Amino acid sequence: MRKKVAYLRKSRADLELENVTGQDTLKRHREIINKLAEQNSVILDYYYEEVVSGETIEARPKIQELLKEIENNNIEEVYVVDVDRLARGDTEDQGKISKTFKFGNTKIVTPSKVYDPNNELDEDFFEFGLFMSRREYKIINKRLNRGRLSSVNEGKFVGSTCPYGYSKEKLQGQKGFKLVVNEEEEKIVKIIFQLASQGIGASNIANHLNKIGSKPRKSEVWVSASIRDIIHNPVYYGMIKWNCRKTVKTMKNGIIYKSRPKQKEYTLVKGLHEAIIDEEQWKTANENSKIKEGKSTKKDLTLQNPLAGLVECGICHRTMQRRNYRSGHIDGLICPLPHCKNVGSHLYLIENAILSTLQGILKEYEQMLVSYKKETIQQEFDSNNVELIEKEIQKLNNQLNKAYDLLEQEIYDSTTFLERSKTLKQQIKNLEIEKDKYSQQTKKKKIDKIKDIVPKLKNVLDTYSTNLSPEERNNLLKTIIKKIYYIKTVRGKGHEEEFELNIDIKL
Repeated sequence: MRKKVAYLRKSRADLELENVTGQDTLKRHREIINKLAEQNSVILDYYYEEVVSGETIEARPKIQELLKEIENNNIEEVYVVDVDRLARGDTEDQGKISKTFKFGNTKIVTPSKVYDPNNELDEDFFEFGLFMSRREYKIINKRLNRGRLSSVNEGKFVGSTCPYGYSKEKLQGQKGFKLVVNEEEEKIVKIIFQLASQGIGASNIANHLNKIGSKPRKSEVWVSASIRDIIHNPVYYGMIKWNCRKTVKTMKNGIIYKSRPKQKEYTLVKGLHEAIIDEEQWKTANENSKIKEGKSTKKDLTLQNPLAGLVECGICHRTMQRRNYRSGHIDGLICPLPHCKNVGSHLYLIENAILSTLQGILKEYEQMLVSYKKETIQQEFDSNNVELIEKEIQKLNNQLNKAYDLLEQEIYDSTTFLERSKTLKQQIKNLEIEKDKYSQQTKKKKIDKIKDIVPKLKNVLDTYSTNLSPEERNNLLKTIIKKIYYIKTVRGKGHEEEFELNIDIKL
């Protein structure tokens, strides 16, 4: 049975309105959609709630889930407060949304209109709505950027996260915020600049702060990168910096990549906030050769780590990094967080363990494909269970229809109806979950995915060798692996290969 679902998403304008009114946008939209569904005598099966305000499909995980379900022909109708909630991306994103709904034969239900993408007139209306929402998005974006720049020039703070040492407060009688000194963090900032002015490097400053029990806001320990960010930030002598890291988009092999390189030209104005140190001390700290920004430069920018972006520390969940050991010329893989209890290993040992694990996974998948062909008896048992569950689901759906009749006949009041329909809906949902356990379709989907991944696994195992460059090996592994989780707790000789790997395969 195809589902009827709702999709809810906050826009940037909604986020700003929430800051002023305190209202929850998603809650308000859910109420609108529930009222619309009740008018249509529909009980929605699922709510896709997007908590991020992303411009593209790639930046919004819930719309990706929704589109996959539509592609699999599982969704009959999608309820939204307006079509612009579905897409405000470029023409490519809008085209993908439009085609997915059209070929998935899925209707879009809004309070003002029901769009059937297979109806030519509705399709035109839908595509025009997406086009206008994109145009509106650009206009709003330009207006917001002008407003932010204007606020910055007035010395206000417009960022989302306050610099360490500060919090923010609403300005009285006018729009905007200003930074205010956080007394506890201010002490640490002063220590950092005092030590930096004495010629002490960022790593040693971080070690000192860790020893005295100081902690940054979002981590357990200080690292040198955080120290350098503080020392290079002019906010501490009373300035506001803006547009020093603009988002730059580039395209490579048809894929758009975003980066935020440091800009040589940016806005720097006197802020409304109180300075923690004076400008002279800030300059002294920044002139220190050990902390000077951009001191270290890479001569070779080619990828040297075949496991780059793949291996994650199983303890602190940071991405493991390659470390080049000069003695012995053997590369290692370590957790970048100082004092993390996860012990690093030689890179080649981890590579060998990954290939061995992949070999085991391939063997397991091949056995599953063989056993699936022999499951005729089990399939008959499962089929009987599915039939019984479907009959029970039909009974509950009939009871649900009766509940609607009793509501229309005013035998049920709205409270009784909602309670009754909620109970029945939950029972149906539980049975659907139980049905999936026995469903051959569910098993077949998994088997189909395994059939798809097996040749890719074989290709990786047959092709992977040291004759390939690190970048080629990295790209090869990324065709089948989402993430590798690594844990090692013992050190010393004789324990080199005593680590655990958990590989998440792309099924």
